[in-house]
Order: sequence, then C-alpha cells, then structure tokens
Amino acid sequence: MKKPIKIILALALVAVLALSFTACSGSSDETTTTAPTTEAVSDTAQNDGEDGQNPVMNFIGNYDNGGTTILVEADAKDGAVFTVDEPMTDDEKYTYTFSGTLDLDTLKVTYSNSTKKVIKLDSQGNVTGEKTAYTDGAGVVIFHDDGTLEWQDENEAERFVGSNVFNYVLPE
Repeated sequence: MKKPIKIILALALVAVLALSFTACSGSSDETTTTAPTTEAVSDTAQNDGEDGQNPVMNFIGNYDNGGTTILVEADAKDGAVFTVDEPMTDDEKYTYTFSGTLDLDTLKVTYSNSTKKVIKLDSQGNVTGEKTAYTDGAGVVIFHDDGTLEWQDENEAERFVGSNVFNYVLPE
C-alpha cells in the first residue's frame, strides 16, 4: 500500500518540476528595455525606508549613454555606490567611483568623494597601469521618472555637455 503512494507522490513531484521548468524557460526574440521608474520608489518614499529596504534598490543596475556605463549599487540603509567606466581610446579608459545618500524627495544623490583613475590597457584589454587623477570630485546623480539617470560632475562638466543622460540597461 505504501509503494503506490510513493510512486504517485514521485510522479506528482516530477510533474510539478516539469511545469516549473517549462514556465521559467520561455524565451522571446523580442528585446524590451523596461527601466526602473520612480513609481517603484513612491511606496518606499512614503514610509521613508522604515521597512528596512534601501530605496536605491529600485535603481540598481547598469546604465549606458552609448559608450560610458554607470553601475549603480545599494549601500547600507539609503546609500548608493556608483562606478563609471568611460572608454577613451583602445589603450586607455577613465574609471570614477563615488557614493552618497539618496534624497527621497528629489531622487538625487549628491557626492563629494569621487575618485577618477586613468587606466592603461594592453591590446587584449588587460590593465597595465593606473594613475589616480583626483580624489575630491563632486557632483550629483539624478534619477528621472522615465528610468534614466543624469550624471553631473563638477570636474567633468565641460566634457559631458549633452551626453550625461544614461539609459537603464536590462540584464541579459
């Protein structure tokens, strides 16, 4: 009597697993880019993060403006960490790192701790050297309703005129 029950349970488990694999393995040739929006932040902003989740979690990920990329990560209760990679030539890129606290009312992160490094690369893209250009960069990152972010760096303002808006990139 116990053996048929075990067989039935095993078959049911296999059926559930097969259904879950089928549901999760669907693929689509259509690529869409749905960006995080401030609507997702609004619930968190209303309770001021009292639920313990960092509101920056609504914006984490990669952003791109057609060459330069920004990685947004959450840190602590309401902090954000940014890493900017800007390719300059085949053998050189700039990397900026900075952090700050998200203002829930304006969706801005103001920073004054940016480090800019000049990274030298070989023909394979491997790092062959690096030099710190500065460690006191200041600026602001603004998250917009349309899912983009805007980076305004005081030290780099002249270079980024018209190209400082970054689009969210969906993970692959």
